[in-house]
Amino acid sequence: MTRWLVPALLLMGLLSLAACRVDDPASSATPTPADPAALGQQTFAKWCAVCHGADGQGYVNALNAPALNAGGEAYKLTDQAILDAINDGGAASGGSTGGGSMAPLGNALTGAEKTAVLEYVHSLWSADELAAHESSGAHTP
Repeated sequence: MTRWLVPALLLMGLLSLAACRVDDPASSATPTPADPAALGQQTFAKWCAVCHGADGQGYVNALNAPALNAGGEAYKLTDQAILDAINDGGAASGGSTGGGSMAPLGNALTGAEKTAVLEYVHSLWSADELAAHESSGAHTP
């Protein structure tokens, strides 16, 4: 009887381990926030900050991505031009903001993420810049 006891215990141990759940890496990913402002900040941090800087200050690496915050001139662009640059890459803006080498993110981001990033970029501007953007007709509500 003892001859079978060790293999039986070993088998039971292996079966117990097999029943343990191993998390799928995708299930441990950061959940998508329901709040658009949080989604914009999260998406910007993941996809944009590496080139534009954590605060949108720009010029943080050799690519010389332009400032998107109050230190830059992004507020002079229309919302559509900003979305075109997100979708099609920096060359879509005609290089007018120096973003000609930006990779297109149109297939990488959802529509909600693109809109949320646009709104997040708006939040980086000063009150005067946001007012100028809106009064020029550049803002698409």
